[in-house]
Amino acid sequence: MKRGWNKQQGISVWGVLAIIFGVLIVFWIAIKVVPEYMEAATVQKCLEDSKTGGGADFVKVQQRFGTCLDFNSIRGGVQPKDLALKGSVVSVKWEKQLPIAANISLLLEFDAQAPK
Repeated sequence: MKRGWNKQQGISVWGVLAIIFGVLIVFWIAIKVVPEYMEAATVQKCLEDSKTGGGADFVKVQQRFGTCLDFNSIRGGVQPKDLALKGSVVSVKWEKQLPIAANISLLLEFDAQAPK
């Protein structure tokens, strides 16, 4: 008679719980981060539209950018005064700090540019 350990196959209850917990953490972070990246895409579009509509006048570009931000209800960390002009490239940089849980937060840094 041969004695040996039965080899079990499959995943345990603890393994299933660990996987579910990991998926929930990723989902929780995605819920907080995805809207910020959608807002960043809107800021990029506003910057490009302002650059093409404002022409070479930097003040007009700032005004159009501010109007576009107001129209799209973007009140976050970016303002028209944050625009920078280097040569013919208009850019804006901003940061957003997202609280995740307790004393854990996520810092997102954005940089939008509109070339000539």
